Amino acid sequence: EYLDLAAAYSALNQGHRHPKIVARMLKQANTLALTNGTLSDVKIQLAKELSEAAPIPDALVHFDLGGAKAVEGAKILTRAFTNKKNFLSFKFGFHGRTTGALSVYDADSYANLYAAPKDYYQVPYPYCHRCPYGKTPDTCGMACLSEVERTLDAHSDIGAVIVEPALGSRGYIFPPADFFRGLRKLTRERGILLIDDEIQMGLGRMGYMFAAEYYGIEPDIILLSKSLAGGMWPLSAIIGRRDIMAKVPPKTLGSTFSGAPLAMAAGLVSLEVLREEKLCERSRLLGEYFLDQLKERLSRFSAVGNIDGRGLAIGIEFELTDGSPDADAAERFIHRALDNGVLMQRGGPYKNIVNLIPPLVIARSEIDEVVRRLEVTLMEMEAVVTGASSARDRDNLK
Repeated sequence: EYLDLAAAYSALNQGHRHPKIVARMLKQANTLALTNGTLSDVKIQLAKELSEAAPIPDALVHFDLGGAKAVEGAKILTRAFTNKKNFLSFKFGFHGRTTGALSVYDADSYANLYAAPKDYYQVPYPYCHRCPYGKTPDTCGMACLSEVERTLDAHSDIGAVIVEPALGSRGYIFPPADFFRGLRKLTRERGILLIDDEIQMGLGRMGYMFAAEYYGIEPDIILLSKSLAGGMWPLSAIIGRRDIMAKVPPKTLGSTFSGAPLAMAAGLVSLEVLREEKLCERSRLLGEYFLDQLKERLSRFSAVGNIDGRGLAIGIEFELTDGSPDADAAERFIHRALDNGVLMQRGGPYKNIVNLIPPLVIARSEIDEVVRRLEVTLMEMEAVVTGASSARDRDNLK
């Protein structure tokens, strides 16, 4: 048995095989599972619920299969609406591995695999712990936002900015709230679309149904996937302003299985679970508790350089004694933690950040157990370095 702090990259916010989701999918499978793109009652209902809940007035919704497909759809919508070819994206971001998705943010990293076009300009993502401009919070002056402004001013062919509300697969890194408010102001003043990629950070992960609510902003397009169907179907949604979404003719977006009734039923019940079990509120409250416990119990270890989080999205950053990133320690940590029954993943620009992504149904007692096991894991790592025996610490796990 393992304590799961990976949650399939946040696709399991509602937990593994939630009984209510399983039951609803079985019922829908015995009613109508797939159509040839026609509307269904469940499709209309899910679109209505998402459009009414999203912080975008008068929004329309398009459904597809997975996050990369949502990014590709947003690319098509942007070009149709703005008649501009290029995008502004952020270094260390992640928006999917299809050729179309890579073309808006990271084509170079996969140049040996795909001939992806490079339809983007990039600027550094706000990373206060390792500021790319060498600033500190008291001397910052939002240099990262100034770089965005310079890039937008220099390139008139940018139709949209695509950004994650916090770095996910390559994080967990959390920017200042003022950055997103400033970014919204800049894009709105220049008539540039703001695409908010909440594929990993939405649906309660940062403590709100939509991460944009955490920052108090109104994007032009929001992208959702992962836990939108409770991890039971590769469902994604593009939620956008009506004038943007209506710019493309019917059948421009979509695929055989997009909007399938079975997926729509999974989406509807997954939203029900988020609301009925108050998982967004749980994420906020338990996230604060989890973060406090981690800082109190783990900060004393020399390998731990920084612990930060929003809601139940938390990153533990490993460093050498000189403060430089320590990817090896992060890798040792997740493997030794696995031996101690905790499942995690690592990421970050330098592969030195361990991402804690528990299902939002995690209990406080389970958080306490996770912290205890992680503390023991770090004690074991220190014991190996110093040559001391860790048998006593292993006994504590029994």
